[in-house]
Amino acid sequence: MEIERVSFPKSQAYSENYFQKYFREYPQGFIIIKNEEKILGYAIGQAQKEFGEIISIASHPARRKKGVGKTLANFLIAHFKKKSLKKIFLHVRKNNLAAISFYKNLGFQILKTVKNYYQNSDDAYLMERKI
Repeated sequence: MEIERVSFPKSQAYSENYFQKYFREYPQGFIIIKNEEKILGYAIGQAQKEFGEIISIASHPARRKKGVGKTLANFLIAHFKKKSLKKIFLHVRKNNLAAISFYKNLGFQILKTVKNYYQNSDDAYLMERKI
């Protein structure tokens, strides 16, 4: 929760209940990276019947651009691949240029714009990667 709070504005951060929901529903898709006892980043993903979905990836601000997010994303991609899924989808805010670039570097492509996707009415890009 600490990484969530320091990574996103309060209006955009997921609640503790949201995290617990995903952990209960798909614990194998809820992963963290830690250094000794300090959590450096987390990822939440979920396998559906035919595709994987990346819900959220965040790393502590002090650990950004040091491979934490890429390691987490690659772990989820490998996890989905082991489940014989062919595609991975995710949503990203249209104005989050750093995240868009991050996902493009991992092989994701923008499929379309989803209007008013987020609670605050921000638009999102739906992105896809074939695996």
